[in-house]
Amino acid sequence: MGLLDRLLGRSAPPPPSVLGLPSGFDPELAGLFAGWASPQLAERVGTAVRCLQLVCQQVAAMPIRFRGDSPVPLWVANPDPVWFPNGAADATFATMASIYGWGDAFLLVTDRYVTGFPRAYTVLDPQQVTVGTDPDGRGRTYRVKQYDLRSEDVLQISRDPNGQLRGTSALQGYSANVQGAYFAEKFATDFYQQGGVPWAVLQSSRRLEADQAAALQAQWTARVGLRGGAPAVLPPDVTFQQFSFAPRDLLLLETREWDAKQIAAAYGVPAFMLNMEQAGGLNYSNPEMLFDTWWRTELYPTARRVEAALSTWLPRGSWVEFDPSILLRPDLKTASEVWLALLAANVVTVDECRAAVLDLPPLADGEALELIDEPPGANASGPTPPDLPAPPPAAAPLEVVASA
Repeated sequence: MGLLDRLLGRSAPPPPSVLGLPSGFDPELAGLFAGWASPQLAERVGTAVRCLQLVCQQVAAMPIRFRGDSPVPLWVANPDPVWFPNGAADATFATMASIYGWGDAFLLVTDRYVTGFPRAYTVLDPQQVTVGTDPDGRGRTYRVKQYDLRSEDVLQISRDPNGQLRGTSALQGYSANVQGAYFAEKFATDFYQQGGVPWAVLQSSRRLEADQAAALQAQWTARVGLRGGAPAVLPPDVTFQQFSFAPRDLLLLETREWDAKQIAAAYGVPAFMLNMEQAGGLNYSNPEMLFDTWWRTELYPTARRVEAALSTWLPRGSWVEFDPSILLRPDLKTASEVWLALLAANVVTVDECRAAVLDLPPLADGEALELIDEPPGANASGPTPPDLPAPPPAAAPLEVVASA
């Protein structure tokens, strides 16, 4: 195993004994008391997992465009063919997951050109990275497990660059909601699996031993299947008491919905994208407006921070940027109205309008293609065939002259 393989390898959380907890305690939940493992807990909460998936895939779906006169480096298209064989989109997804999940993304240069600029990079596991300062206090040091990294090979991108050595995850300020959502889901699971709260009880006026209570319960269960809907007959010292609990109260639906909306707010994800009702309905906002707000307030600032950091690896005068046109493209009706208005104002040409709205070739080429594909006889006059070169003159027949 090479050095890079050892650096990228994930390690399990520390044993509970290190945190002073019982040996049988779930190590994934040990972070609740240590304050460091909120990402592990978030992986068990469905709302948090879905929100992280949404923000990561939205940014990863945007192509990275190179701008400038210098040669395009390899990492723009495929920074790490081994760990991210599907190209830069996978590396962007991993970068965003580190930023939102752990507060920082650490990109390690794995190869350089002869000019010294990066040729390839990979994304480190942020859980394994330790950030410090050099003895002079003039820079940062990076260490993965027991390996020291060159600071010039590491690019750190923080979610909230506040001058600290490490950033904060999106859910750090919402830890109470994450814990509440986890335990509420766990309670709902236990309720369905183990029966949760009983729907009725048999209450005895006498004190019963454990075996007597079990015998009474077994007798009731056996007689229920035999009486065929007939009324039950109870002894004078036993009373049947039925509970009336609403499922909404038992499963804490309102509390769970509140925690889910708080987690969605941590990622800036609109509630309707998680199949939850929007506060006040959609009277004053529609999905397109909410998505545009999500893009402007959350996705674009984070994507801009990533592209600005990656541009530091390029020569002066060159940079990279995400192309959001795929995400922000309007529907066909809206795009047609805008471009036709521009065409009427002589701001754009017909060819530009065709290319932007319908992705069609220029008009002249389009007409030529139509004429070529038109079946024979479809037009009475028909297209004028092109001038063909005249065939060579036929050779004169040989004359056989009889000899005298």
